[in-house]
Amino acid sequence: MHGLLTSPCVRPPPLRAFPSPSTRLLGPSKTLALRPLRLPRGLRSSAPPPRAAAEAAASAVGGLLAPLSTLEVGLRSVNLAPLRAPVAAAMSAVVRWLGVYREVLLVGVLFSWFPNIPWDRQPFSALRDLCDPFLALCREVMPPVFGRKLDLSPLIAFMAIDIIIMILRPQPRM
Repeated sequence: MHGLLTSPCVRPPPLRAFPSPSTRLLGPSKTLALRPLRLPRGLRSSAPPPRAAAEAAASAVGGLLAPLSTLEVGLRSVNLAPLRAPVAAAMSAVVRWLGVYREVLLVGVLFSWFPNIPWDRQPFSALRDLCDPFLALCREVMPPVFGRKLDLSPLIAFMAIDIIIMILRPQPRM
């Protein structure tokens, strides 16, 4: 019974921080000195990085988190101002593309109400090729109701597109 409750494996010793060459030279009472990351000139911030939090984290765990806290200090000192214009342009392009796709989807949904449209001919086949994959994805979320007579997937599709547009549209500054 005793053999069933205990593991035959020997427990490993608890983890401890390995002394780095700088701590061997400075002695055990000194803390690790963190070097700031060198960034390109355009990405450097003028404010000094918050070193006190990184040094406290490194000394609290015995130096195990020193690389992580050094990375955190480096990331906090990155100036993201040069990236604002390209990111805003990309978001604006995505919002415009989604607006055009919403209009194409509206035309496809309106044409689907007419049973005499030849969907195998151009431009209707291209319209169906653009609209059907997204509507099929929305049909998995909300299947047709009333014996497959009422399809609410366009409603889900328009709501999803509008939510994405609201998320990506830049907010006015106050």
